[in-house]
Amino acid sequence: MPEPDASLRRVRRDAVVICLACAAAALAAMRGRPAGAVSVLAGGALMAVSYAAIRGGVDAALGKGSGQASRPLPRAASRAATWAAFRFIARYGVIAVLAWAVLVPLRAHPLGVFAGVTAPVLAIGIEAVRLARRR
Repeated sequence: MPEPDASLRRVRRDAVVICLACAAAALAAMRGRPAGAVSVLAGGALMAVSYAAIRGGVDAALGKGSGQASRPLPRAASRAATWAAFRFIARYGVIAVLAWAVLVPLRAHPLGVFAGVTAPVLAIGIEAVRLARRR
């Protein structure tokens, strides 16, 4: 789904670039063995899934993308809130299972996963500096 906010688009782009650069650095550091690079990419993928979960939860809370009326009936509102809470919990359950799968059965290197997970944080920092310089 395209990102309507220019700042979020830049953060997403920068996070991908940082993640790919870290994967290339891991590949070079491990003399061509792909395990480190794959670990970095797995961490980046976990963050992408997490971002999608957060965005989906925020969109649902704001009523975006749903055909609901602005003022649902009280009973419908209760059902909608229950369903939104279930989906919120389920999304994070899926992320937890994916993180476990990456670290335990697939044996991804924890430092590589950490580097991939940290890429969006660095991208947010870069965007914060950009925004501060504009003001």
